[in-house]
Amino acid sequence: MKVKDLPQEAVLLQDSQEVRAVLEGLGLEELYPEYPSLFVEVGEGEYRAVYGLRRFVPYLEEPVEVLYRA
Repeated sequence: MKVKDLPQEAVLLQDSQEVRAVLEGLGLEELYPEYPSLFVEVGEGEYRAVYGLRRFVPYLEEPVEVLYRA
């Protein structure tokens, strides 16, 4: 999957504290150095899906990985 394929409601997170907080909340804190940027889908107060980018800049052709899906 690439950035251009993500749902429009996915929100980009690049602030290190926010990225770390999301990963810690999901028990995935060990992935932080590997994924400096995330796209997050939120629904009814919880995460529906979290996608990780291995680079900071989310170019449209940049690959993303599903890190969490509810």
